[in-house]
Amino acid sequence: MKQAIIITGAGGGLGKAIVDTCLSAFPELLIVATDISPDIESIPDNDHILKMKVDVTDEESIIALRKELEEMGVHTWAIVNNAGASDFFPVSEKEKDALEKMFAINTFGAVNMVRVFLPHLLETKGRVVNISSESVRLPAAFHPYAASKIALEALSVSMRNELDLQGIKLSIIRPGAINTPFLDDLYNMKERIGESIYKEYLLNFATKAPGEIGKISKPSDVAAVVVKTLTSSKPKHYYRVNNNPKLRVAALLPHRIRDYFMRKMLESS
Repeated sequence: MKQAIIITGAGGGLGKAIVDTCLSAFPELLIVATDISPDIESIPDNDHILKMKVDVTDEESIIALRKELEEMGVHTWAIVNNAGASDFFPVSEKEKDALEKMFAINTFGAVNMVRVFLPHLLETKGRVVNISSESVRLPAAFHPYAASKIALEALSVSMRNELDLQGIKLSIIRPGAINTPFLDDLYNMKERIGESIYKEYLLNFATKAPGEIGKISKPSDVAAVVVKTLTSSKPKHYYRVNNNPKLRVAALLPHRIRDYFMRKMLESS
């Protein structure tokens, strides 16, 4: 029976890089590129790529993909949970739908994929790779994305412990800044602030945060680590790509000191 690697969020910059790299590394496998974005159609047609519109927040959408693969005689060997949504806004003020949507994609989307495709993974003794973020080290004001990835990592540990009992390996990749449209959310933040009780602080954040990014990696750098994870006989629990040393040091500080420096940054223009 033919086997497949499913890559979610394949229409974005990182997703396309993962598709390309997996296509080269696994010529014997079907690469299933999924996304809800029409950008997925920009992936070149190839006999070894199946492009599918799949919503990771909708279980029926994922089940439909599984059934289609089964009808083709294909079972899933690996899932790369890359689908994600990023934004910057005040958690204490924003309407609940915005936060719930982010968690639905970034956190529960990966769980949905594993749950629906668990029968395939049990059969193939497959792999799961969850794309997280180095921001889990330092959650901060106006950055709910980090919280959604912290939750993803916590659930990933639970799944890793469970799946390991069945011979299935799960790894987490924590990339730093990547040259993808996700960075535009930060660079263009001033244009989207609107009216807010935190407007002054949001403007200060939007002005200063881009200067703290540090080195920006290429999507292909992260894609190469995905392949390394999938091909390793003993994959690590965590892989880090281009993590910012300043963020690593800041994460070691006591919370009171972290909060002090965050407030100083937000208050001074």
